[in-house]
Amino acid sequence: MANLVFKKGNIRGISTVVGDLQLTLEQQKDIYDLSAQDIKKFQRNLGLVSKSVVSNDSICTSDLCVESACDLLAGLKISAEKLDAVIFVTQTPDYRAPSTAIHIAHRLGCSKEVLAFDISLGCSGFVYGLSVAFSYIESGLENVLLLCGDVASNFTSTKDKAFSPLMGDAGSAVLIDSSSKSKTYFQLYSDGAGYKSLFIPGSGIRKGDSNCGVMQMNGAEVFNFTIKEVPKMFDIMFDFAGVGKDDIDYFILHQPNKYILQNIRKRIDISADKMPSETQANYGNQNSASITGTINAYLHKQLNSASEKKVLFSGFGIGLSWGICITNLDGVYVPEINKYKGRDG
Repeated sequence: MANLVFKKGNIRGISTVVGDLQLTLEQQKDIYDLSAQDIKKFQRNLGLVSKSVVSNDSICTSDLCVESACDLLAGLKISAEKLDAVIFVTQTPDYRAPSTAIHIAHRLGCSKEVLAFDISLGCSGFVYGLSVAFSYIESGLENVLLLCGDVASNFTSTKDKAFSPLMGDAGSAVLIDSSSKSKTYFQLYSDGAGYKSLFIPGSGIRKGDSNCGVMQMNGAEVFNFTIKEVPKMFDIMFDFAGVGKDDIDYFILHQPNKYILQNIRKRIDISADKMPSETQANYGNQNSASITGTINAYLHKQLNSASEKKVLFSGFGIGLSWGICITNLDGVYVPEINKYKGRDG
């Protein structure tokens, strides 16, 4: 595993924008040909209520992230010209080439000196991307903008009623600067043996796969991986960071579904009030934006400019890849989650 410790990085603010169309589970009945039994199963097993998606296919992940970034920078009263780097974590870029982050930086009004590039990751992407942002701050940059998210409706199929109803659209923006007063710890893992547990055949240049263009998931493999690998990370991280479980104010995990999160919570033995688990049920699985989306949806009152809180982030899934982070949030700007309005700024 990669053990990383940073002294300078500090999260100043977090903003999340979700798709402008909210669909209840009942409203998805005809879209995915869901039977009454299907709906009851989703409600009983996963607690599904609704999801937020974009209202048309001209809205991209970059649009959601730009709107999040504009809201964030305005709330923090920071000009885009002050940004040293823009990092965009997504599996749904505007184009295969060039990196969407470069155009996002232009849309935001960044200077030509800004560093900008994409990272192709999903469920674990926020933790991985955050480690990259912290490393740049440690190397001397002052302000790094991390953008995470997906328009997951872009790679789902109406014919897949087991996977597609679970997915939502969201884009988040996080500003990291060099004002930290405490250390931040990361541990990162990957296992490519399971790369076909969640993948999109024919989406790259490798030949031989059918060009279906939609995500395929082996639900049993993903569940088994999550229950096996994720819980055991926690004690390893506690030892590495020199903290106890009770020192953590909030455990904020990727939100695949409520059932998986409840299983993890029971295995690591923490109380439900410390670990929000409603995001996927109400907004859909937001991929790399699910941790930040959870903060803006359910912890904005607790964290917005609050006294210092020690938090644990953990993302896990596609790749297979997973990671964990312990950091302090102090005086962070956390507005409530917003629906996409279709504007830059």
